[in-house]
Amino acid sequence: MERMPYIYSFMGTVLLLTFNVFSIVAIISFMYPNDIINKYSTLGLSLFIAFFNFLILYRGKYYKEVFSDFDKYEDRYKNWKNSVPIYIISSIVLLLVVLAIADYRYDGRF
Repeated sequence: MERMPYIYSFMGTVLLLTFNVFSIVAIISFMYPNDIINKYSTLGLSLFIAFFNFLILYRGKYYKEVFSDFDKYEDRYKNWKNSVPIYIISSIVLLLVVLAIADYRYDGRF
């Protein structure tokens, strides 16, 4: 049960990174349609980012140092209390905007 917050933080960061990767890839494919960018390359890039995230933060238990640093120097990271929710909300809004544009572009209506 002690590991659950760390698993959720890993899943949350991977999910947000996947949202951002999908949004960026979709925007690029809107501007420059080609066959190189497809669902398999996007999925592969997302899996690579998740694996890289796991290797950097979670494999060597570096996340414990990061979380203890946040607890230890709370005043230093006080401004992050605003920027993290802004990043989360903007990632979700960007994904929804890209999905709406894709729906309109390929279906002709919202």
